[in-house]
Amino acid sequence: MRFEKYFQPKSVKECPALLKEYGADAKVLAGGTDLVPRLKNGQLHPVAVIGLMDIPGIDAIDVTDEGLTLGTLANLRKISLDQRLEKDYKVIMEACGHVSSMQVRNIATIGGNACNASPSADAIHGLLLYDAVATIASEDSMREVPLHEFFKGPGKTVLGTGDLLLRFFVPAPKAHTGASYQKYAIRGDSDISIVGAGARLTLDSDGAVAEARISLASVAPTPLRMFEAENMLVGSKLDAEGIEKAAEICSNQVSPITDQRATQEYRIEMVRVWVRHALEQALERAKI
Repeated sequence: MRFEKYFQPKSVKECPALLKEYGADAKVLAGGTDLVPRLKNGQLHPVAVIGLMDIPGIDAIDVTDEGLTLGTLANLRKISLDQRLEKDYKVIMEACGHVSSMQVRNIATIGGNACNASPSADAIHGLLLYDAVATIASEDSMREVPLHEFFKGPGKTVLGTGDLLLRFFVPAPKAHTGASYQKYAIRGDSDISIVGAGARLTLDSDGAVAEARISLASVAPTPLRMFEAENMLVGSKLDAEGIEKAAEICSNQVSPITDQRATQEYRIEMVRVWVRHALEQALERAKI
């Protein structure tokens, strides 16, 4: 494992300055579950590694009446076990709990899961379903980016030179909202998903769908929001036929790769199956 310099800044302001100074030659260390193995294997040779663990409050998990705030260093296992999230943010807990093994979740962070920008990332889908907004700090300013616009390709995000992902904010859900994230993998959570499917439904006073969100993992270069299927659901009193139609729209709109885990054709069929499961559970939860 080789790099020339290691920094552990004490404030948010220091970190973007270092990132700007070293540019592409800098790597950020959060939990390190992805970075450290790549450093050990010689896949990366940065000049500088910047550890975030001494920046105050960057690991926050805060719940208020307005919503949920997760600092970029918020630990996945802590999120998955935080009972304050059980009522309104259960799917965020569940998505974080689907990441790899307990040993990995003990170290991994929500910001790292996002910044790694893997098409198969699980933890970020709870945030996607709840319209999370990412706050990004630079040397002189802060900006906010909707999470569904954060990902640009495998390993690529909107973060530029000198940018630090600081936190996520999730607005408090409305009444009669239910959500579900389903991970399908051969060896369970310890394996990378063949398909991941999430759904969030908010029902109005008559039981019709007022808002809908559907997200997919492992079927495209980035996590996907399925806008056409979402729009089709709004206004309907969802039943088995409507759920199947939405699942069919999703399966018809993806073009995943074939790899060692599954063929393209199999993934397309599994999108239909797991979107259906996610919508069924989201609807059940929204009715409570």
